[in-house]
This record gives sequence, structure tokens and C-alpha cells, in this order.
Amino acid sequence: MNKLIIPFLFIACLFVTSCNDDDEPKDKTKDIIMSVSEEPGVMYDIFDSERKYPMACMRVMDEDFPGEWRNLPMSAIEGFNYEIGHMYTLKVRRTILANPPADASAYTYKLLTVLEDRIWPEPKPDDNKIVVTCEEDIPYADKCPYHIYDIYKDAFVIDSNGKMHYANYEEGSNGFDLGIAAVRLEHVIENTSPEFAEFNKIDKMAYCAYVLSPLTDKIEKVYLTRAALYLKDVISQELYDEIVTKYESGKTLEYSLVLANFRGYGLQKVKFTISKE
Repeated sequence: MNKLIIPFLFIACLFVTSCNDDDEPKDKTKDIIMSVSEEPGVMYDIFDSERKYPMACMRVMDEDFPGEWRNLPMSAIEGFNYEIGHMYTLKVRRTILANPPADASAYTYKLLTVLEDRIWPEPKPDDNKIVVTCEEDIPYADKCPYHIYDIYKDAFVIDSNGKMHYANYEEGSNGFDLGIAAVRLEHVIENTSPEFAEFNKIDKMAYCAYVLSPLTDKIEKVYLTRAALYLKDVISQELYDEIVTKYESGKTLEYSLVLANFRGYGLQKVKFTISKE
């Protein structure tokens, strides 16, 4: 009798295990067509509850949300590089995660094919790009210059070991290298202010900056990363090494930045300094 019961129990266990596997939720995958707007949107990090650090994002529409333009992070579509001013039609593989992370979307996307890529509005033959050879050449956006941003800390100090610090740093601080030093912007218009809606649009968001250097008359245009301008894009490693080895103690370089939107139109001017300790 026992010889009959044991095989039966083994088969029953396999059946129950199989049923449990079938009952577990599974990811749902489908290939869909997605439209991407030429105009970017504005979104905030999930941890930015005070909405101080607006970020440019893509605006998309697809069959999951017909007639609705939604915001997606710039890196949300695997294998796709979005360029502002381009209107796209994409074929993507959309996956709805059965068990999404608590701090992320249940939807993921992977590029299959770019079906259409158009510059929009289509450029006219007589359109002129912004050419900046001096500060006076910088055009400003409507209602600008306006105080939209503050710099988190606007003074940097380079010690004798070549490490960078914020001014008035505590003794014993390790400092940081040029590669990670950054001018970080904070959005200063309160969300309760009447001006918040006007200056919280994509055309009033800092996307790049014109650098006015004390060492040259040439104006460079550099791009921001998550509301931060990395100093390695402003000063070369050669100049940095020169400051460390040749500059006298106390010598200060003052830089100005004309923050600009994604079309290159100015928003406001800010300043920061770099000093030799």
C-alpha cells in the first residue's frame, strides 16, 4: 500500500507546484507604435518633493494612453537617443512589469525601429542660428532676464594638493577632483508664487549656458546635466594644473554664466569663483 501512496504524493506535489507557477503574475510584452514630440516636457525626480530641480524629459503618446501626451525620462526608451526639435515615430517593445520596483514605473520600453525622424518645425532656408561672439549677441527669452535660479555654492577653492573644495570648507575635508566638481542650480521660485507657472515651463528651464571666462574673450556654450554644470566642461585639465602649480595663493578667477533654454535663449546671468588656496 505504501508503495502506491508515495508515487501518488510525488505526482500531486508536482501538480500543485505547476499550478502555483501558473498563478504567479507575469510580465506583459507587446510591440507598439509611439510618437515622440519635438517639444520636451518638464518633470521632477521622485525624491524632489519641493520641486526645486526641474528636468527636461520626452513627451510621448502611444496606444496605451491614446490622445494623452505623457512625460518620460530622457533615458526611458532603451537604445533611443532623443534630440530636442525632432519629431519621432518609433516602434518599441513595451513591457508591463508584473512586479515593478516601488520607486519606478511599471512600464519599460526598448527601441525596435525609428520609423520617422523629422526636424519640426521644418527649417526655412533663411533661418539663422544663434551665433554668439560676445555677450551682447545672446538673445533672451520672453520676460527674461529673470531670477529663476540660485547657485547652490558659488565659490570653489583649490588646495595645494590639487583637490577642490567649496569655500570655507572644514579642516580635514578630503575635497574632490575636477571631474566631479559642479555648479549646481536650485530653482528659487516658490510653487505658491504667481510666477511659478510662467517660469516652470520648458522654455524657461536652464538647458545650457554661455560661459564668460576671465581668461579669454571667446564664449563657449556648454550643456547642463540634471541642473548641474560640470567644471571640467568650463576649465581644461591643463588650466587646472596651472592653477595648482603656478598661481599665487589667494588668486581668484571669476566666471559668469548666462543660463539659456534648449533653443539657446538666455534666462539669467549667474557667477561663480575659483580660487587658489
